[in-house]
Amino acid sequence: MERSDLIEVAKRMIHYAETGTTASHDEGPRRNPIATYTDPEQFEYEKERIFERYPQLVCLSRDLPNPGDYLTRDDMRKPIVVVRNRDGQVRAFLNSCSHRSARLVEGQGKLRGGFVCPYHAWAFDLNGRCTGIHKEETFGEVNRSEYGLVELPCEEKYGFVYVAPRPDAHFTVDEHLGDLGPQLGSWDLGQATLIDSHEWNLDTNWKLALDTFCEGYHFWPLHSKTVGTFAMTNCSTYDRYGKHGEHHRLGFPSKTILDLRGLPEDEWDPMEHFSFVHYLFPNISLLVSPDEVELFQLFPGDRVDQHITRYNLYMRKPMDSDERWEAARQHFGFIRDVVDQEDYWVSANVQRNFRTGMREYTTFGRNEPSLINMHRTFRHMAGLPLVDEPVPQGEAE
Repeated sequence: MERSDLIEVAKRMIHYAETGTTASHDEGPRRNPIATYTDPEQFEYEKERIFERYPQLVCLSRDLPNPGDYLTRDDMRKPIVVVRNRDGQVRAFLNSCSHRSARLVEGQGKLRGGFVCPYHAWAFDLNGRCTGIHKEETFGEVNRSEYGLVELPCEEKYGFVYVAPRPDAHFTVDEHLGDLGPQLGSWDLGQATLIDSHEWNLDTNWKLALDTFCEGYHFWPLHSKTVGTFAMTNCSTYDRYGKHGEHHRLGFPSKTILDLRGLPEDEWDPMEHFSFVHYLFPNISLLVSPDEVELFQLFPGDRVDQHITRYNLYMRKPMDSDERWEAARQHFGFIRDVVDQEDYWVSANVQRNFRTGMREYTTFGRNEPSLINMHRTFRHMAGLPLVDEPVPQGEAE
């Protein structure tokens, strides 16, 4: 981002902090049906019409630094493997041998020459072409060109690797991210260093878990001894991006933001006093600060009240000392524990309360504009009618 843009964001934050205000929604508060998080039919629509139709952020470029590097994903209801080929391009395939459909690889690693199926040793190069059939003289003659791996649309840009879960899909990263793409590209995320990863399998709806990343109203009440000690509560900027406004960026100031008031603007280092949390439709929370990149990927589980979250921490600065590595590992543990013991603890007890069926609505405040717009986007993209409604007169007091 341009320095002038960062200063403009900082000025908004200073104004909010001085006036006790925050970014807000013109229509709030709004009531949103609890069925959003509990209705199995809507859940199936989301999987079919959102996760099957739109490209998914699989990893950062840094996760596949060299030719032969691969990783597997099973989050999109399909076994997928992404690999960097000899020309430096990232390709994506169904993780399934064309002979008898066995999985080719697991986890993450490096291939020396290509894929070799563990079942019958059929071989494939890094472009998915069948290059060898074990004991071919006894197997019989087949046309190898017809036995390549099933390829999935894949594009690498701005340090991201996106994959579409259908072979017939057509997308570009620029089309998907819109005007947010170049901004994200300016952070040079493709050079960040992976520190560690953690995965949660929880009995909460994926959208309910995502909600906790999309507002700072809860910072002091829920995180009073952790994030709330350094981040301002109920104070954030909010900007929307994309063709339908489907992505957003929240700016969360630290309590030091007001220290800038006494300095000339040419001495400001704005991002030392706030961080950006981006929501990338449909399921990504991406925090960018001067030091860290924190990537959270959320996927629907088997039931409406289950989901998977994967958290990766990357560092933007060179990891050139033991002290930096130790500090990064401590930060990873801190964020993991905050999410686990605070954010996801409260999400789990909210989901349990939803199951009682004794309340019909949850309410998003005027100070939670991202939640109002994000849930409208979910329904719009899934082809469902909008259902939020204003709080009846008198209930907002």
